[in-house]
Amino acid sequence: MIRALFEEALRTREPGRAAVCVIGDVERPARAELPEGVALHDLDGRSVTDEHVQREVAGTGGRSGLTVVLAASPTDLRRAVAHLCGFRQTARLVVLVAAAAPHLDPPFPVLPGLGPWAELVDSRVRRAGDQGWAADLSFASPVHVSPVVGALVRGMIGGRRRRSLPALASVRGSDAGLWRPGDEHCSRTDHVDAVLDTTAAGYPLAEDAPPRIGRASLRHSSWERLGRPGVHAIARPAVDEVPPVDERVVNPIGFTRESEPLTGRLEDLDGRWALVVDGQTRWRVPDDGGVTDVHVAQARDLRAVEVEWGRHSGPLSSVRAVAALAAAGVPLVSGPVPSWATGLGDDLRARLCSVRTEDLDDEHVREEHSVRTRRAALHAHGALARWQRMGAGLGLCADTEPEVSVLLCTRRPEMVGFALRQVERQRGVRTETVLALHGFDQEIPEVAEAIRAFRASGRELIVHEPGPSMVFGNVLNRSASLASGHMIAKMDDDDWYGPDHLADLASARTYSGADLVGSSPEFFYLEALDTTVRLFGLSEVYKHHVTGCTLFLDQGVLEEIGGFRPLARSVDTQCLVGVRLAGGRIYRTQGCNFLVRRKGDGHTWTVGAGHFLRRAGTDQLPGWRPSPLLEPDPRDAPVTQVALPWGVPGPASALAGSVVEAG
Repeated sequence: MIRALFEEALRTREPGRAAVCVIGDVERPARAELPEGVALHDLDGRSVTDEHVQREVAGTGGRSGLTVVLAASPTDLRRAVAHLCGFRQTARLVVLVAAAAPHLDPPFPVLPGLGPWAELVDSRVRRAGDQGWAADLSFASPVHVSPVVGALVRGMIGGRRRRSLPALASVRGSDAGLWRPGDEHCSRTDHVDAVLDTTAAGYPLAEDAPPRIGRASLRHSSWERLGRPGVHAIARPAVDEVPPVDERVVNPIGFTRESEPLTGRLEDLDGRWALVVDGQTRWRVPDDGGVTDVHVAQARDLRAVEVEWGRHSGPLSSVRAVAALAAAGVPLVSGPVPSWATGLGDDLRARLCSVRTEDLDDEHVREEHSVRTRRAALHAHGALARWQRMGAGLGLCADTEPEVSVLLCTRRPEMVGFALRQVERQRGVRTETVLALHGFDQEIPEVAEAIRAFRASGRELIVHEPGPSMVFGNVLNRSASLASGHMIAKMDDDDWYGPDHLADLASARTYSGADLVGSSPEFFYLEALDTTVRLFGLSEVYKHHVTGCTLFLDQGVLEEIGGFRPLARSVDTQCLVGVRLAGGRIYRTQGCNFLVRRKGDGHTWTVGAGHFLRRAGTDQLPGWRPSPLLEPDPRDAPVTQVALPWGVPGPASALAGSVVEAG
C-alpha cells in the first residue's frame, strides 16, 4: 500500500523539481526507479550543517513542486524534522508512514499558530494498509517542509501544546534528530543556549558563540572503528553521552499486566541484534539502536525479553536499544551486564539483573519489575530528563526535579499527621503542600505537632482553615489559588501513597502528553473486613476515568475548565468531565503506588464492601497488603493481624520473621 501511494504521488506531481526523503528501516526506492528531476535523499545519513540551515533561513534553496517524506514509523518521522531543514520549499507535501503503534492517532496537523497553514488549499489523510498512514497536503504558495512535518507528527502523538525541551539548543551532525526529536527549532543559529555537535571533525564556533557540547556520532562509534572495549573512551560511554530515548513515542503506553507465555531474546545474528521468539525473528534492531514505537508494539505480548549481550553495531547503539525497551516498560532480563554498557546507568543495570525469567510468570511481579525498570530508564535516558541535566550543567536551571503543589484537604484532625507523612516521603519531585483544615484550626495539639514536624523536614507548607460550611469543591479551589506550582496533585488524607507516586505521575504527564493524568484504581483496603483486594483495571491507556485521589494536572488546565465544581460530592468526576468537554486528554497510569482505605462510612463515594469483593474475585488477601512498590512504612499500617506486601504468601505464622506487626 505504501509503495502504491508513493508511486501515485510521483505520477500526479506537477512539472518541476521534486524530492523524495527516506528515513528509518523502510524499503528505499532506487535512484534508477525515479523519474528525471526527482532527487533522492537518505535522511539517516544526512548531516545537519550550517550550509543547510542558512539555506532554510534565507529561503534561497529553490522550490519544489512535490516533496515526499517516507518514514518507517512515527519515531523515525520525529527524527526527520531536524534533518529536513534546508530543503527546498514545497507546494505539495506527501508524508508516508509505513507503520505506527496502534494507540497513535492519524497524522492530522496540530497547529501551533497560523504560520504556513494559511496557504493550505487541500489536504487528505488516509490509512495506508493495516498499520500505515498517508497525509497529502497542497499549498497555494511553497512552504518550509520541517515545521509542517513537525505539526503532522505532533498530531499523531497528540497531547498538550508542545513544550520545548529545557535548553534551547542548536544541533549539528548526522545524529541531530536523535538528540532533539521532533524539534524544528534545533536548526536555528541565533539566541540559543548551546550548540550540540556530533560531527567527527568538530563544529567551528565564533568567539562569542554559545557553549559547544561535543558528542560522538553513532556512525563513528561502531565496534569496527573503536576496536575492542577499552581502546577508545567512547567504548565505555557515560549515561549522558548516549543519545536520549524519545519518550513521546517510545514509552509505557500499551503495557498490559497480562501476557502470553512467550519469552523473546535479543540475540546476536551476524553481528546485529534481533528479537527472536520461538526461533522466529520478529524484527531486527537497526544499526543505530533505534527501537521505535512499532518495535515496542510488537513486543507487548511477551512475558519477558532476555538480553543476550552480543555487541550489536557499537556501544552507543547497544545501550540505546536496551534503554529504549526498558523505557517502554518491556520486562527485560539479563545476566551480568558487560563493562562497556556503563552508559545504561547503575540503577538500570541493576534492575536488568534483579529478576529471573521464571519470576515473571507472576503477573504482579512482572508489572512491578516493568515499573521499576522504566523508572530507571526514563530518569537516565528520557529526552526531557537528559536535557534538564544538560541545561543544569549550562547554568540554565538550578534543579532538575519537577515542582508539584499538593492539595491536601481534611476534616479530621487525627489524620493530619498521617496525611503529611504521605507527602513527606515523596522523592524525585519538589513539593509544596497546601493543607486545608476543613472546619478546625491548627492550634489543636496533635495538628500543631504534625505541622511542626513536617516543616522541620524542609518541605514547604501552606495552611488555611476554611469554615465547615464551605463545600468541598470550593475548598479545593481556595487551595489551588494559594498554590504556586504549575503542576497540581490532589491527595486524600487517609490513603497510602508510595514514595514515587508523584514522580511517576509527572513522568506519565511527560510521555503521554495528556492534560490530566491519574492512576488506575486497583488496591483497596477494606478496613471493616481487614482485607485487601486488587481490582482488575486497564492502565497505561488514555481513558475517561482515573481515581480521584490521584488527579494530576497543570494549573493552566484547571483554570481553563473553570476550576473544581462548587459541589460537596462528585468533585473529582466533574473535574474529569470538565477536561473532556474542553477537548483535553486523560491518561491512566499504573495503580501500584497507592492503596485506598475504605471505611464503613465517611466517603463521598458511597458503595459497600461487597462491591469491591465481587469485582476482585480471587484477588483478595487477608490483612493490609499493599503493593511492594508502595514501600510501606510500618508506622502507617492499620491495626491488623496481617501486614505484608501484596503477593507475599501466608499464613503469617509461617513468615514470622517478615511480618510487620502494626498498631
